[in-house]
Amino acid sequence: MPAAKARRQEKIVTVQGHKLTLSNLSKVMYPQTGFTKAHIIDYYRQAAPYMLPHLKDRPISLKRFPDGVEGHSFFEKNCPYYRPDWIATSKEMGSSGTKYCLINDLATLIWIQNLGAIELHTVLAKAQDPTRPTMVVFDLDPGEPAQLADCMEVALLMRQMLEGVGLKSFPKTSGGKGLHFYVPLNTPTDYEHTRKFARAVARLMEKHFPQRVLSRMAKNLRTGKVFIDWSQNTEHKSTVCVYSMRARALPTVSMPLAWEEIENAVTKKQTDKLVFTADKAIARMKERGDLFEPVLKLRQKLAVDLDARKIFAVNSGRPKTKKSSPKVKEYRQKRNFEKTPEPAGGAETAAGNLFVIQKHDATRLHYDLRLEAEGVLKSWAVPKGPSSNPKEKRLAVRTEDHPLEYADFEGNIPADEYGGGQVIVWDHGRFENHSTGTKKRPVSLANAIENGKIDVTFHGEKIKGSYALVKMKSLSRQEGKEQWLLIKHQDHYTDTLPEDLEDLPRSVTTGRTVEDVRNELEETTIKR
Repeated sequence: MPAAKARRQEKIVTVQGHKLTLSNLSKVMYPQTGFTKAHIIDYYRQAAPYMLPHLKDRPISLKRFPDGVEGHSFFEKNCPYYRPDWIATSKEMGSSGTKYCLINDLATLIWIQNLGAIELHTVLAKAQDPTRPTMVVFDLDPGEPAQLADCMEVALLMRQMLEGVGLKSFPKTSGGKGLHFYVPLNTPTDYEHTRKFARAVARLMEKHFPQRVLSRMAKNLRTGKVFIDWSQNTEHKSTVCVYSMRARALPTVSMPLAWEEIENAVTKKQTDKLVFTADKAIARMKERGDLFEPVLKLRQKLAVDLDARKIFAVNSGRPKTKKSSPKVKEYRQKRNFEKTPEPAGGAETAAGNLFVIQKHDATRLHYDLRLEAEGVLKSWAVPKGPSSNPKEKRLAVRTEDHPLEYADFEGNIPADEYGGGQVIVWDHGRFENHSTGTKKRPVSLANAIENGKIDVTFHGEKIKGSYALVKMKSLSRQEGKEQWLLIKHQDHYTDTLPEDLEDLPRSVTTGRTVEDVRNELEETTIKR
């Protein structure tokens, strides 16, 4: 009777001319959803046109779950000895002489899935040249209470870093709680170089964002941080392939993402929408195609210069132009651009609710808060800097509008120039405008400034949460300048900033302090 039952569970299919015997198709592999082995095989059948180019000629480690995701699992590197003779394998690799399966066609993919190999992990090189990786990969893993959203924010910073040295990168979900980050190469290199590069990137990220990023393996240090695992870049390791299913509670998929999706998800706090189960993944592939195709073709060479001052420049994507905006006329009148390194100001171009806080060591040390509106940066000088304590109302003196390019500015303003001193980008990010006018109707930031009451939510590296800017009615002008108050609202981010902002002295873009900038000026003067 058991043998007869087993035969009834078998189904013979022909795929690309090969007869395959599929077994136990009704076995539930994901108990929480009832997702069966048949469902898994059907997912891979539909995903094959998008996935096979990323599997082709690449050694595969199979992660098998014979009894489903809640049962025993194991990695299998050697292609099973009982494989059909038409399944391709790699040559013997490594000291153990491993012969990996090569999944180059649909028939092989279906045969592999009949083994319960839910997850497919690929190495970073092709079987023809196993010592030459075609990409660099980073695994971003959040330590609780950090979440996927934190990984996405770190990924945006890493993208910015890599763009600073001319490298394009491509993100994908891990299918779990993390994010994978790929830098395609497709040019001659070796694992020694890719591993050193990956380690340097991870360590530089940790150096400049120590409160958010960890590059070391120690699990006891990961709480609330994103661990950047750079160690994947070795001949002996593999990473789950794009479009592979994952053995989680739900039948999720490792899916490629567009950068604008990550930006929007972070801004709107909707990162949960970027988690894809098998059915949603198939619909997305059919709608958007293979977002990871450039990883197969894009040719890039590894950067050798990882100077933070060069790679952490803010990259807002704003086009540069010599045409000046009339809205920064006062700004331009106060400066001699043959002397000051500050930007002269280009045409008005929207960046999208940009904010920046610049630490400015001029006649007096202060912090300049700038909010994007009407193609310029509306600006306030905050003598004591922002506070996250709702009881601390900080004076904010309105200053002239600055050009959008100023959001990138760090450096030394000559002592005889307006605002002479050192400037760093103390914080930056996006803000949400929640300002309202009469009858509590939403108003633009420009209208809110005119009304004298601004309500915003900051999404920065250091400053986060809801704040108000309120113009003072009495003594509203000092030396012709409007006086406002910057006030923190009570929320989840209350009291997250230190009382003394000198405890957070570094630029979020270069890692420099104002003292570093001053020292650079002195070094340049001595050399001259």
